[in-house]
Amino acid sequence: MSQVLARERVERLQLKQIMKVMEKAITCGASGYTFSTHPVNFEIVRSLREIETLDRPFSLYPVLPYAEGYVRLNNEKGTIGLLREVLSRLSVSGKAKLLVKGGLSAATFDAIRLLKAYVDMELTSYLNVKPTRTSFRAVFLHEIVTDLALSFGASQIFDSFMHHVADKYEAKPGFVTRNFVKFVHFFQEHDLPLKQVAIMTPFNKIGFQMNPSEQDCKACYSRLSQVEVIAISILAGGYLGLDEAVEYLRGLPGLSGVAIGVSSEQHAEDSFRKLRASLGE
Repeated sequence: MSQVLARERVERLQLKQIMKVMEKAITCGASGYTFSTHPVNFEIVRSLREIETLDRPFSLYPVLPYAEGYVRLNNEKGTIGLLREVLSRLSVSGKAKLLVKGGLSAATFDAIRLLKAYVDMELTSYLNVKPTRTSFRAVFLHEIVTDLALSFGASQIFDSFMHHVADKYEAKPGFVTRNFVKFVHFFQEHDLPLKQVAIMTPFNKIGFQMNPSEQDCKACYSRLSQVEVIAISILAGGYLGLDEAVEYLRGLPGLSGVAIGVSSEQHAEDSFRKLRASLGE
């Protein structure tokens, strides 16, 4: 729960060590990687091709846009510096296309076209470097955008994102939210297809980041069927132990997946072996 500790951990983890942790996680049963489109994660995805144990299909679950990064870069380097940083990994033709698309969207204040431009801008570089044996299983819209769109009742944002991701990238559109109940009700009220999306949302026994409450979220989940839900924050920011988390998750049958952060090879081995043994595939 401490941002200071989180920053210190990031500083300690160099790419070489990160890839050792990734390899151990994959060896112990991790079947995918969910990540923000942070520059470090770009290097991680590019380095996946060097992992010899990655001899089976492996899923990627990008979460975008990298909102915090845009704010930080803009503060540090200014708007021009931000633009150069974002475009640095694209081809000449890719830069031209995205500049035209993004420019037109910004000039007309077309939020839908601007969102699509951001999606393309952030995914293009990853498509160019990801190993052939990996695939975008789902592409997730960041909770900042998801929950803001929920607040404004902007159903067109969800509809547009879903069609763009499915049609252009042949991936399942996904949404990260800390308002699971509101999200489900919103989709039902606006006749949006819940069964065609993936939902990444917190689930833990103390209700950390679960709105409006743990009880309401769990009750809402129990009424769903054939909806892909990936549980995050299962350790409640480090407050809960893995055994407690696993015991709670057993009460949520049908979860499509569990995302958990690991910071060392031993941590990866302990976490994924226990999750596999307790929750299965």
